[in-house]
Amino acid sequence: MEKILCTVEILTRNSARTLGRCLGSVKDFDEIIILDGNSTDNTRQIAERFGCKIIKQYDTDEPSITIKDYAEVRNKGLALAKHDWFMYIDSDEYLSSEVAEEIREIVTSPNPSVHAYWQPRKYMLDGKVIDCATTYPNQQMRLFHRQHINKFIRSIHERIELKPETKTGFLKHFEYVPVEELAELEARWGRYMKKEIEMLDGVGKKKLLRLAARYIALFCLYTFRYIRNLIACRGNKMPLRFEIARHKYLLLLSIHLLKKFITGIRSL
Repeated sequence: MEKILCTVEILTRNSARTLGRCLGSVKDFDEIIILDGNSTDNTRQIAERFGCKIIKQYDTDEPSITIKDYAEVRNKGLALAKHDWFMYIDSDEYLSSEVAEEIREIVTSPNPSVHAYWQPRKYMLDGKVIDCATTYPNQQMRLFHRQHINKFIRSIHERIELKPETKTGFLKHFEYVPVEELAELEARWGRYMKKEIEMLDGVGKKKLLRLAARYIALFCLYTFRYIRNLIACRGNKMPLRFEIARHKYLLLLSIHLLKKFITGIRSL
């Protein structure tokens, strides 16, 4: 079967435990670019086995480097891609075979009307698909045509910035996102929170208040969805301990933002 003429970008750092499954799901794509943070496990060997192009995230030999700016690293891979169609996936995620074939049809279309696609995602826990979670619908813009975008933006929770005229659509099939152990998840959210708070140094009071209000609104929305899922969901639900951890993250982030806002008011 012919390769899918689309570049796939994956960031790795000691990702050997999950990378093989991820690469197996994108093996039919013509180019896979691995941006590696000088892994000390056998991440690179796994990538080589799948014929990936392996590039350092940073020009250093220091082992196991933490990414400081995700958009910066993503843009490095974006600039090196040989295909106009580009998608990215995390090393612990994987595509369904159905979405891979869906992407094949998109990139071979002679006159596509849509040049950027939202990818629907579902969590996996203990080998089972999670049918109901407070963050559903969960979708991210993961597939796009490079001539219709600008670049990745935001140092964490990075996203692609589209050109104003770019039309967007939704893929029909799912990408799967295995859920980490709760301790790992909470540690990662802790790092994200610290980074987000650091990024807000010097930000105006109105923006701080807007952000705090946004996170409080998300907290309320997820609470409503949890109650709804208890009543209406007939499939596998996200376990309560994971939902509580997400609510805790949103609440703590809101509190930190409100503290910054109050400190700014007092300094006037």
